[in-house]
Amino acid sequence: MTATLTSPDKLLWPQAGFTKADLWHYLEQVAGRMLPHIAGRPLTLLRHPSGVDRPGFFQKNLAASAPASVKRFTVWTPSSRREVAYPLADDLDDLRWLANQNTVEFHHWFSTTARPDRPDLLVFDLDPANATQSAARAALWLREILDGLGLASAVKTSGKRGLHVYVPVERRYGFDELRGFGLAVVRACAARHPDDLTVQMRKAERGGRLLLDWSRNGAAQTLAAPWSPRAHPAGTVSTPLEWDEVTDELDPTAFTLATAPNRPDPWATMPAPQRIEQARRALADAGFPSVDASPRARTRDA
Repeated sequence: MTATLTSPDKLLWPQAGFTKADLWHYLEQVAGRMLPHIAGRPLTLLRHPSGVDRPGFFQKNLAASAPASVKRFTVWTPSSRREVAYPLADDLDDLRWLANQNTVEFHHWFSTTARPDRPDLLVFDLDPANATQSAARAALWLREILDGLGLASAVKTSGKRGLHVYVPVERRYGFDELRGFGLAVVRACAARHPDDLTVQMRKAERGGRLLLDWSRNGAAQTLAAPWSPRAHPAGTVSTPLEWDEVTDELDPTAFTLATAPNRPDPWATMPAPQRIEQARRALADAGFPSVDASPRARTRDA
């Protein structure tokens, strides 16, 4: 099946003036950059058929009426007590078809269909709650910890106020194991900057500090994919960055469907997958053992 574009003039981002045709052409421009990061990874879609200024909905289960050519990964989900057919986007035509379904955001798993139980990405979500919190400063502090542990990382905008930090890892760790390690990493970081950072998932216990969100490392969790558009009035994009671009002057709203394709691709070459055993030992020796925790439970900072 070759995807076709219908209703090209439909405004999906009314404030920015971006139409469905603009989304289609944007994905054509960035497919070569985006697909290496999402191919083979189950997706959760955010669709806004009436535009981002009207209610939209998240979709995990691809409708049975979707064309057979649209790839999917079917898995039993205990929380839903049913099988869910997650959509996949492995080539440009998949992206085009999803764009025509008014998909304005693509959120990807941290594992692939080849080894769904073995993640190959460790991720951290830095989302400031207000203008006084600096995601840029937090990201640089987190990178300092990771560098000290011998782990290379990459950074991108969330497409909104925050930043996402990715650490490629070898596919030898389970989700719980990797989430526990991620919690140890951010505890070490928060311990160095206790007035500014926290690992507390409960908002009431953050005390005005920026959350280093480690919880996304659980099974079937997602983040907005690299180069994914976002349902932001400005038509922003979750944009890969060079680390030297991460400053307090960084304006995530500057990266849009119109401007992002004109940038170089800092993630064209990602760090090689890494092992965590040595880093885990170093954290444990420093008083930060890798112990998994439920994001719903109270979590101490150190």
